[in-house]
Amino acid sequence: MERYYSETLCKGIRLLYFQADPSKFPEGIRLLEKAVENEEAHAFYFLARCYGWGDGNMKDDERKAKKLSKRGIELGSDLCVLGAERMDILKGDLKNAMNGTLEESFKNVLSMAEDGEPMAQYAIGLFYFWGDMLLNFQKPSKADFAKYEKENAAEALKWFRRSAEKGCIPSFRNAFNSVRNGVNGVPKNLEEALRWAETVSGKVDMRDYYHSIILEYQSLKRHNDAIRWCEKGVRDGDPICAVDLGLVYLYGDRGAQKDEAKALELFNTAAGTGNEYGYYNAGRCYYNGSGCAKDYNEAFRCFDQAYQHGHKAAKWYLAQCYFWGRGTETNYDMAVRMMNGLIREQQEYPKDLMGYCCLYGKGMAADMVRGKRLLEEAAKENYHQAWMYLGDMYDQGIGVPEDISKAVSCYQKAADKNIQGASEALERYKKTLFGKWKRR
Repeated sequence: MERYYSETLCKGIRLLYFQADPSKFPEGIRLLEKAVENEEAHAFYFLARCYGWGDGNMKDDERKAKKLSKRGIELGSDLCVLGAERMDILKGDLKNAMNGTLEESFKNVLSMAEDGEPMAQYAIGLFYFWGDMLLNFQKPSKADFAKYEKENAAEALKWFRRSAEKGCIPSFRNAFNSVRNGVNGVPKNLEEALRWAETVSGKVDMRDYYHSIILEYQSLKRHNDAIRWCEKGVRDGDPICAVDLGLVYLYGDRGAQKDEAKALELFNTAAGTGNEYGYYNAGRCYYNGSGCAKDYNEAFRCFDQAYQHGHKAAKWYLAQCYFWGRGTETNYDMAVRMMNGLIREQQEYPKDLMGYCCLYGKGMAADMVRGKRLLEEAAKENYHQAWMYLGDMYDQGIGVPEDISKAVSCYQKAADKNIQGASEALERYKKTLFGKWKRR
């Protein structure tokens, strides 16, 4: 890159496109801005990308992207020309600012790519990948369109791979996903995508893709390879990989012997970085006593942290904690709030608990019709606690006529699932000589 860009611009590019730590992106942006202040032509292309596509986690700003692109074109940046075409803004003032033609700019960037410049290789790959070559230069007939599209996808893949081998992360993403998913005529071949990813491991910072690679190896039941990438990610400090490996040990069904204590250790490692999945899974371990003694206080703390960090499913466990007073005081208002959040997000929620709250007006206005319906649905969906609540409903005639035989039937089903209090409830009844149930 040093042949084409200043030292300042090279440093900025490396921070934005050749490493995966977002905390370093602001410094990369600052260096790009400094290069722009120095009127370095190609710097305008990279900063325009940040505003046009959100590179470096910048907020999109089309006006700034256009302004930067125009100035870069005026200064003679062929990368700016290709970038503006890709952003569909190469028109009006921007087109008038060009010193040559689009084809001339393409050839100049191609020369940079052939010289080994990775960001130019990435730009050429994009030109082929998104159809700019097809629509601007080739313009095939309908009969030949698919043929050209397939050929261009292969050409894009070639340039993405060359760029990725020099460490360009977005080029790796496009090359990996093109083969992994089969794009624009590139044959879908997961095994080949993984094989190639292995060849560039160590050449490109792939931390953002460890999880995807792990999941793909697991889908192929190549569990040893999945574990190898998990362990690599843990060594590199990636919290998602710690969670992935923790799940392997928690369930013991993905190539490693079950070890709940080790799973909890890995979940806590991830949680220590503020990772929502680490908190959530550590909470599950403490709640269920997996790899440790049950600890509802610690479970509640973890679930609350997971929720604060954005984990939606944590609300399921928080509803349980607030409802039963586990790790916190019983708070039906908060339990209902958590369950309503799950309902709004169309997530699974504890229907047995919501049914109870509806039935008795806990944390909400009483709605016995809805409560009965939810409890019946919950019972069918194997929320076994619902049978206990249905028993109470028929026993006490809450929203329904008192029906002792139905109450006994529900309590019996709850007792069969070892629901607390069900066996004691059954002792309140006995059968008459005529086979009818009555209270003792």
